[in-house]
Amino acid sequence: MDGNLARSIAPTRFPQILIADDNLSITESLIQTIADSQLDFDCDVCTSYDSAVIKLFRSPPPYKLIISCVHLAEKDNFLLVRHNRFLQPLVPFVVTAQASEAESSRRALEQGAFDFIPTPLEHEQTVRTIRLALWHNQFKTLIASREKTLEKYRQHMVDYPGDKVTDEAFKRTLLAVQKSVPTVERTFQQIEEGVVRLSDFATNMEEQARKRALERLGALPR
Repeated sequence: MDGNLARSIAPTRFPQILIADDNLSITESLIQTIADSQLDFDCDVCTSYDSAVIKLFRSPPPYKLIISCVHLAEKDNFLLVRHNRFLQPLVPFVVTAQASEAESSRRALEQGAFDFIPTPLEHEQTVRTIRLALWHNQFKTLIASREKTLEKYRQHMVDYPGDKVTDEAFKRTLLAVQKSVPTVERTFQQIEEGVVRLSDFATNMEEQARKRALERLGALPR
């Protein structure tokens, strides 16, 4: 945690939004906007590229959202964005940028950034972008948990295709369970089909967010 911005973090909770920006006025504006909008998330802050690398590379980050100024994000050929995209695909990466940094923002989006927030901050647009990114994280996390549950079920069926037991009571219980297996399998098939549809929807939503961001960039004065 950098400087006196540590006061923004409640000591009993893990910060869930990482803000990487060397402009303290932008950082404090983001924190204030998040607080004023009743987004119940604590913020972690780093003010340099090196500290951002440490937070994202040296331990599994607990973050639900990463917000970085574009000139930190674009260092080392957008290493932070690419690392986040491939190793933490559930965590949206949003860049902040001035109008003069439109080309850098466009490249960040091409490398996998979820969206961008123009600076100086505009309250409603900032809140809308942050809410959408957090909702996307929650949505994709839900999908991932469903996929994990399905995989555990499949593995269990492979590992234990049938149990031979001598206890008659257990046999009767097992028989009842076995009778329900076709229904359970149909249910899991329906869930799996639903997961595929949800995954397609999440991917489409991310593509639409990126498309809107590019359109906003195109409308900025040069």
